[in-house]
Amino acid sequence: MAGVALLDEYPLWVSALADLIGRDPALRVDVTVSRGAELVTRWQATPCPVVIAEPWLRSDDVLDAIATVAALDPAVTVIAFSRIWDNGHVQQALDLGARAYVPKSTPIDQLPGIITTARQGLMTAPVRADGGGASGLTPREIEVLALVARGQGNDAIARALHISGRTVKFHLQNA
Repeated sequence: MAGVALLDEYPLWVSALADLIGRDPALRVDVTVSRGAELVTRWQATPCPVVIAEPWLRSDDVLDAIATVAALDPAVTVIAFSRIWDNGHVQQALDLGARAYVPKSTPIDQLPGIITTARQGLMTAPVRADGGGASGLTPREIEVLALVARGQGNDAIARALHISGRTVKFHLQNA
């Protein structure tokens, strides 16, 4: 089971995200913090292979924290989970070590798959609330295509993403 560290300044948001992540049997939330400095300190005491952080908080130390954690452990999966998704912000977070940049408008059911995709070392592109994104693909379409690129067939993809074979075909046709 992989530990997750969550960073956001809004306790309700962190609690809801922790609850959602806790539903995935492969993940557990070990650290919740509201400032970048807290993340570094708590992560060093309890290293988590996954860090989900809102980079654009009022505390202004989250970007440094992302860079620090990524430098301390290059294998850590940092996911920027933000309300802001313009290209400059996305690129800045990725340059500092984030493996994925996910807008907070992402449908809840897609988050576990996004975490899995990012942990596999694959990038996740931002998607607007209207479904369009930097790549024009939804996070689920990106997940499906990433698994196809790794040589998995439709049945294996369906099992891995907990969706039907018809849904896999649907995503492939859309992509």
